[in-house]
Amino acid sequence: MLDASIASLDPEDLRMIVGQAAERHEDVARAVRLAATRGSGDLSQLKAEIDRGLRTSRYLGYRESGGWAMQAMPVVGAISEAVGSSPTAELVVLIERAIGHVVKVIFKADDSDGMIGDLARELLDLHARACDAGNADPIKLARWMVRFGFDDQDFFEVDPVRYADALGEPGLMAYRREVDQRVEAGSGDSFAAAYAQERLAILDVDTEALVDLLGGDLSRPYQFIQVAEAMEELGRDDDVLSWATRGIAESSGWQVGQLYDLAAGVHVRRGEDQEVLRLRRQQHQRMPSSSTYRLLRTAAEAGGAWPTERPSARSVLAEHDLGGLVDVLLSDGEPEAAWQVPGTHPDWDPGPQWWMRLAEAREASSPGDAFDVYLRLADLQLETTGKAAYARAVAILKRAAQAARAADLQGAFAAHLEALRETHRRRPTFIAALDKARLG
Repeated sequence: MLDASIASLDPEDLRMIVGQAAERHEDVARAVRLAATRGSGDLSQLKAEIDRGLRTSRYLGYRESGGWAMQAMPVVGAISEAVGSSPTAELVVLIERAIGHVVKVIFKADDSDGMIGDLARELLDLHARACDAGNADPIKLARWMVRFGFDDQDFFEVDPVRYADALGEPGLMAYRREVDQRVEAGSGDSFAAAYAQERLAILDVDTEALVDLLGGDLSRPYQFIQVAEAMEELGRDDDVLSWATRGIAESSGWQVGQLYDLAAGVHVRRGEDQEVLRLRRQQHQRMPSSSTYRLLRTAAEAGGAWPTERPSARSVLAEHDLGGLVDVLLSDGEPEAAWQVPGTHPDWDPGPQWWMRLAEAREASSPGDAFDVYLRLADLQLETTGKAAYARAVAILKRAAQAARAADLQGAFAAHLEALRETHRRRPTFIAALDKARLG
């Protein structure tokens, strides 16, 4: 998928890059297939392509990074074909070599859009799949995993849980030994050390260690989230529920929503619909928004209780989140009720975003009301100068013109446009935008 850095290229340059990448993919795939026919397991051609296509000696700027990534994709595609057809110990080592090349490129590239990082992640996935075939040397694999996580970079993690089968008991022992040596050498406070110890605790099903490693002082919701997610990974639903419930009671902030999700997930898996409903009702009352309203609605509908729950759910929004109330009323297909919200709460200003949504919903039934709102919103945009503001104002005025025709207010619209042209006569860019849009 093309990112912003590629999309910003000149169309001719973009066509050239895409064409070259396609040709390169065919060349690489053909060369690798020919090499494979010369002898079983012959990966010399693939090694040459990896060394040629996944390295660079120059710094890559923002736009250059995307182009380089596209040129490198065919080599990654060839590696993928090899993993699918004949995964071997030699191929595992080659993929490690490819990963090392790409990481070095990231160090000297502006990879703001992450295209080179995506290549690295794809290679890491291919590496794990190649190891799944059971051909990797477990001791060498363990050493590479620790070296990659502790020494080579700090962007990506290699999960010993994912590699447990490939490592086997000898490899896991080697992995533990390598990690312990790094910790003793002074890397104990690093992210790599913490990650390795946490994942080993998952393998050991060591719940006490997980609470200690992930929970910290258990004062913030994300600490409870980490512990609960670890228990979920271990399949310990009772512990998930216990830690999520404790976090809900003992912490605060927007992340508490994830704790509600974890707790609700346990009840869903157990088929406990009433408990899910109780949790979602509590969540909506504690942190009301259109999102919690929808979660409550889903839980209530599962048990046929939504007609009973809906009035109180909306009352909570009316008291704490009027924007959320407008949102759910519009989503529920009640534009008339949504339109009434600002009128019944005169001290609340919905702001441009909500006024636009309200006007768009109101236009079909009462275009005159929508027309008035559109004019106000266009005037608001013109409080700022610049092409972007003018473009937004013109887009809104086009909606106003449509509403004016439906409400038989063309005269009022023409008068407003004439006033705008007079007021902003010293803004030639805006006047030109009106002319181009054929407004007035």
